[in-house]
Amino acid sequence: MLHMPAHPAEAEPARDTTSAQAQIAFFDAVERGRLREVEAFLAQGFGVNDVQGYGFNVGDSPLMKAAQQGNAQMVKFLLRRHADVNYHNVNDGETALLRAAKFAGSGGASDTHAIDFRQTLALLLKAGANPDTPDRNGGLPLFFAPTTWVIQALLAAGADPNAATSNPPLIEHAHDPARVRVLLAAGARPDVRDAQGVSALAVAAEKGRLESVRQLLAVMSPDAVRGTDADGHNALDAAARGGDAGIVRLLLAQGLPATERAVRAAATQGHLQAARLLHRAMDPPQWPTLEAGAPAEARVYLLILQQRPKEALAAYRAFEAVACGRMTPLASAVDAGNVEAVRALLALGVDVNHQTPAPLRSELVPQPQTSSGLPRLVHVLPPPCNDASLAPHAGSPTLL
Repeated sequence: MLHMPAHPAEAEPARDTTSAQAQIAFFDAVERGRLREVEAFLAQGFGVNDVQGYGFNVGDSPLMKAAQQGNAQMVKFLLRRHADVNYHNVNDGETALLRAAKFAGSGGASDTHAIDFRQTLALLLKAGANPDTPDRNGGLPLFFAPTTWVIQALLAAGADPNAATSNPPLIEHAHDPARVRVLLAAGARPDVRDAQGVSALAVAAEKGRLESVRQLLAVMSPDAVRGTDADGHNALDAAARGGDAGIVRLLLAQGLPATERAVRAAATQGHLQAARLLHRAMDPPQWPTLEAGAPAEARVYLLILQQRPKEALAAYRAFEAVACGRMTPLASAVDAGNVEAVRALLALGVDVNHQTPAPLRSELVPQPQTSSGLPRLVHVLPPPCNDASLAPHAGSPTLL
């Protein structure tokens, strides 16, 4: 028998790891937490520092994907394989740490891995992730941190609460007293301002966060308290827009001047108690004048504040007669959850069932079953603008 020598084995073609079709399966396995599949892909030539070249997140690394999912097991695996912990996406500037910090407050569940953002952040920080690397727009991990514990973890790892940025963390978190307390304790400057000159005090005042305002006032200089933004507005102006009477009273006690502008801002939003406080603090007290294009609410509320209820009701009804596709002052107050404004308007005797004319007619309401046994949807129409003949009859469904 003649034995022929075997032909040399042909080398297998190199695995394509750069095309979108090839990458989709790899990055999908990382994102879904399929560790064994990821190991297999790495054995076939994919790399832990490969960059996604397709889809909405072009420029992401596998570590960024795992960090965003809070998959501590995958993060640990990739770091052991020497994933670059400080790689940043060239498009949005984000890092794995920033992604983990940003999404740490999100919920969700996975059937392939445990979601553990605390461990994910700890692993990234232990591996040397820089907590002060901003994204393309200057946003820091501290800025995006959605919870107090994330802020604490970043600060413990050396994050600078005063890092140069157009989006200071203290301003972003001014609405949350617990976060304000942590940042101030870490040395955050209370007088910091953003690119528009807005202060943390102004943000807290407009959001109605009395405890945050108190904390900031306790450590701010008088000049910083009186400071203004690029438009010349101060913290009292912000408080007038927010409408918290307690904050308005506190800032007036700090010596901030009550102005016609602040009274107008409070009155326009129906913050009646705040408007009264500001009016009394003016020297001399005077009610603001309204511009020609002032909202109907402002006129009604100013008349209420001036104790002219009949004129206020007349102004309200005048708005009802000409409004087209706009909410009534009562509907706006209900939508905003402004209890004092709702009470004041109801005290005038406004029509709670008034339906403002609208240019669009598309409100679908299910009606009782027909003879066919099937329910049907019918249009419940608001009266069309400038056509009183089509106004709903008494007893027809209405919308506030």
